[in-house]
This record gives sequence, C-alpha cells and structure tokens, in this order.
Amino acid sequence: MMTMQGFDMASGYGEPRPVKARPRAASPRPRLFPRLSKRGCPQGYSQRFPQSIPQNSPQLLRSLAACAALVLLGACTTPAPPARPQAAALPDAERVVTTPGATPRERIVEIAVKEWQRWGGQMLRLGRDDTSCVTFSPLPAPAAASLPASLLPSGTKSADTENGEADEATANAPDAACTRFPDGTGMEATPRGCALAQRYWHIVGETPSCREIAEPAWAWSAVFISWVMRRAGLDERQFLTGQSHSMYVVDARDGILPAPAFHIEPVPAMPRPGDIICAPRGRDKYLDEPAAIGFGTTPMHCDIVVEADPAARVIKAIGGNVQQSVSMTVIELGDSGQLDGVTNSHMPWLLLMRNDLQ
Repeated sequence: MMTMQGFDMASGYGEPRPVKARPRAASPRPRLFPRLSKRGCPQGYSQRFPQSIPQNSPQLLRSLAACAALVLLGACTTPAPPARPQAAALPDAERVVTTPGATPRERIVEIAVKEWQRWGGQMLRLGRDDTSCVTFSPLPAPAAASLPASLLPSGTKSADTENGEADEATANAPDAACTRFPDGTGMEATPRGCALAQRYWHIVGETPSCREIAEPAWAWSAVFISWVMRRAGLDERQFLTGQSHSMYVVDARDGILPAPAFHIEPVPAMPRPGDIICAPRGRDKYLDEPAAIGFGTTPMHCDIVVEADPAARVIKAIGGNVQQSVSMTVIELGDSGQLDGVTNSHMPWLLLMRNDLQ
C-alpha cells in the first residue's frame, strides 16, 4: 500500500484526504531566576561538587605553611625599634637559672637574691632612728672612712653619683657605732667584686676597668637593676636599660613603652616583692615630686623589693653599689606603716615603681 502526502489510497476512492499535522510542543518560557529546590535553599558546595575541595590539597597546605614561615622569619629579623634610644648590650652567654615555672615577678626577686648571695650577703639597716649602718659584711670594716687619694675620677658615666654612690655615708660625720664602706673600699674593690660588677656594665655596652669600677664616677646601681630585669626575661617592650636610674623611672612615669612592666606610684605606699623603690640624691635629694625628675640627669638610687612584712612594718630591698656591694637593706617603715620620704633622711624615698607583672 502506498501512501502519498495528502492522500489516503486505502479508502478505495482515490480522493485526497488531508492528514492532520501533529501539534508541535510549545517552547518553555525562559526563567529569569532558577527555581529553588523543594527544600527552599540551594545545594551546598560539597553536594554539588562532591570531589575533594582545593583547600584540602596537601600541596596547597605545604605552600601556605612555607609562606607563614617566611612571614614569621621576616618578623623576627626586623623587630620594632625601642621606644627610645638604648645602648646595645655586649654579647653575654651567661644564663641565670631560676625556679621552673616562676613568674616574671618571682624571677626578678630570685635573681636579685642570688646576686646578693654571690657578693657575700652584705646587710644594712635603715632605721626609724635615722641611722644607716652596715650590720653584716664579708669584709672587715675599713681602717679609714675616707676616699683613697689614688682614686681620681676619670669621667662620669652615670648621673646617679655626687660625691660617691653612697653619699649618705660620706655626707655625715663618722659614727663609731656604724660600719660604712667609702668609695674605693668594700667588695667592689676586690677582684671578685670587680668581675661581678663588670657584668652589669656590659648590659649597656660598657667595659670599665677594675679601677673605674671603684670610682664614684662609675656608679653601677642602675646597671645592676637593668641587668636583673633582662636576666628575668623583660624585653624592650617592657623595660629599657639605662646607665642612670632616672632613665627607666621617666620611661615608667611618661608611659612610653608599649607593654610596660612598671608604673609610678608616689609615696607613702606599701611596696610588694618585685617592686622598685627610688629616692633622689645629691643636689636633688629633697625633690618633692616625680614630675621634676629629668631623664638621665636627676641623680637617684633605686632598690628591688624582695620581702615585705606589713605587720612588722619592715621591708627588705636589694640594690647594687650600696656600701660598695650588692647589699640587702632592712628598711624600717614609719608610723604610717608605709614607705615614705621622711622617716630616714639618708634615703628620702620619693616613689615606687609598681610591678604590673604576675
């Protein structure tokens, strides 16, 4: 049977009959926005792309780790400059061993005590009766309470001296009841004392001779405290070293450091172990406010508090170049039970540097 387009020969009549064309499906109208799934939110990335995502690539992780190491290395090799100029320390491989787990405050106290013991454990008493006497020394009392004529100043390296670091001993008439060590005598004049004191000067890049160590012009109490702070782990963001006490006192007073370890409190106040107590001396001995302290120009003396007993109204403090040694001073407090500037005229305390570390 043949079928022609438009005709149906099977009807037997041969007459053409039109064949209806099938209707063409209507094209769907384009959607401006994709239809959301029945859940009401698009598929997650991990559902649409179940293969491992690039972030898990070991090669990428290694690359990121290498980049991070380079960034850290760059940060270590280019440290931020200190808040003020500071003398560069000489290389020193000495390590001071402290109790494992000790806090920075505890390390300061422990290192100060260790140094005091290395110097022989000299003791002083700063009494309510306005006396200042050596009560124990590993050396006998000097025969004459005068500066040896052979010791002539060779240039002042610290502002903290005027007629000697311990000017409270030389500014008063000799007292037979008190033992004192004038400049050029005591432990600093021994080979052991010289070697110990030279270590402190290295923290500010100086290398004085033993002759200079025993001279008034090379007062070393400030470099002693600077050395202790560095050995306790304080960095340049917390404490800056100096040849004179007034340098780091002004740093704390003016708040120039990004992470200061100390802040200034005027007296009367009750010190705690790890605090630093300071008094002006020489021409500025009776300075009445911390605001008058000049950076590197005001002569001062400071000690590190290692023990406080409010009930007994006594504190103990360790300082360098005190009666020509590292000495522990027993300080008797006044009627207020606090450290003040009037109880003992030998050391008119002006301020304490309150330790903010743990």
